[in-house]
Amino acid sequence: MRRSNQGFTLIEIMIVVAILGILLTIFTPILTEYVKRSHRTEIAGLLSDQAQNLERFYSKNNVYTNATGVSTGNDYYTLTATITDQTFLLTAVRKAGTTMAGDKCGDFTLTNTGVRGMNNATTGLTTKDCWGR
Repeated sequence: MRRSNQGFTLIEIMIVVAILGILLTIFTPILTEYVKRSHRTEIAGLLSDQAQNLERFYSKNNVYTNATGVSTGNDYYTLTATITDQTFLLTAVRKAGTTMAGDKCGDFTLTNTGVRGMNNATTGLTTKDCWGR
């Protein structure tokens, strides 16, 4: 006796749904971490760019104060600059309500001497883990 193919059975559909659920459960954290890593790379680049702008200003004026064009950050971090005549500290603080709000790397800092740091980061992480260098 011949059976005609008229579609999928309920069992076949449920197996596909179960497989998709398992794959989604496995890959969602991996994809989320990948997106967070790209946001960390973006803010590290922005901090470096701002430091270079401040250094160019310093080379022309011999002070950091009154430097113009300091960024306020991006969609995920708020950038603040603490500037004196001879030093600066750039701080990138995670914005509440974004995907980066609970990020393990915390907030980023960069000084005029090039010292990279992290505030409120998970214990055991190094600057290399989060800055990527």
